[in-house]
Amino acid sequence: MLTELLKLSLMLTELLKLSLIDTELLKLSLIDTELLKLSLMLTELLKLSLIDTELLKLSLMLTELLKLSLIVTELLQLSLIDTTLLNL
Repeated sequence: MLTELLKLSLMLTELLKLSLIDTELLKLSLIDTELLKLSLMLTELLKLSLIDTELLKLSLMLTELLKLSLIVTELLQLSLIDTTLLNL
């Protein structure tokens, strides 16, 4: 009888060890889940960074268009001066 109780006690000890291992695995799984969430957030940040880069490109293009518009304005002013001189 005592031998059976010892065997059962050893089995219970092993089960408790396994339960502790299982608990640690669950903790690791939770950490893994958090890491996946962070990875998704990083992916979203990278997408936003790409959008920001595209917006910067568009801003540069707009700057170039504004420069061209200024050149056209200068040309129109010169043309107006030229016309005025021709009318004299």
